[in-house]
Amino acid sequence: MTTCIAVPLFGDEVSPRFCYAERVLVISFVKGREVWRQVVSLGSPWIPGRMARLSAMGVRTILCGAFNRAYLPAAGRLGMQVITGISGNAEEAVAWFRRGHLTSTRARQRRG
Repeated sequence: MTTCIAVPLFGDEVSPRFCYAERVLVISFVKGREVWRQVVSLGSPWIPGRMARLSAMGVRTILCGAFNRAYLPAAGRLGMQVITGISGNAEEAVAWFRRGHLTSTRARQRRG
């Protein structure tokens, strides 16, 4: 089973808002094992375009601090789940997701 996630970045941290991120970390897993990763420039700040680009890359889950609710239905139509409420180091957020701790649409990542 392949899983592909995207983490909008603010430096090495999870971006507080999807719409403000200029770059996103995209990671693909097969049977829970990382097979590739890439940091991608999001380009245009137009949210539907950003989501379409990520969907075309195979992203099915976005981990972020906040996401404009008006675009959640569009993300769903593209087959993407958006998990919000995440803060802190992006690599730690990925680790939490891999362990199954970030599965709801309003997750919290612990610090420390």
